[in-house]
Amino acid sequence: MCGLRAVRNRVLAALVVGVVAGCGTGDGETLAPVSGVITANGKPVPSGTMTLYPEAAKGNASQHQPNGVIDANGRYEMYVPGSKKGAPPGWYKVVVYAVDDPQPGKPNKYFVHKKYTDVATTPLLIEVVEKPEPGRYDLKLDR
Repeated sequence: MCGLRAVRNRVLAALVVGVVAGCGTGDGETLAPVSGVITANGKPVPSGTMTLYPEAAKGNASQHQPNGVIDANGRYEMYVPGSKKGAPPGWYKVVVYAVDDPQPGKPNKYFVHKKYTDVATTPLLIEVVEKPEPGRYDLKLDR
C-alpha cells in the first residue's frame, strides 16, 4: 500500500505542477512564501492536496487559487500559475483534500474531517502576509 501511496502522491504532484505550469500569471502580483505542516489529531497528514481560495469578503481580489501537495510528513508548499512559489498576500479559505487510497465505488477514508474538503464548508481561513513568521501556516485539524 505504501508503494501505491507514493505513486499516487507523485501523480498528484505532477497534476498540480502541470495545472499550475499551464496557466501562467503575467499579472505582476507580489507573492509571499506559504508553506507549513498540516496535522490531524496531532499526527501529520500523510498525503493530499491543498487549495487556497481568495476570500473576497475580506478584500482579496486575487484571481489565483494557489495549490500545494501534502507530503508524507504533512509538509506542503503553495504555488501559483507558472510554477511560482507562494501566494499573493490576502485572506484565503483553505480546502484540504486528503483521502487514503481512493477507489471507485468504495467510500473514501479521510485523513481530515470532511468539512475541510469543500470551500463552502471549510472553517479554515488564513491571511497570507509578505514576511510570515515560522509556523504561521501550520494547520492543526481534527479528523
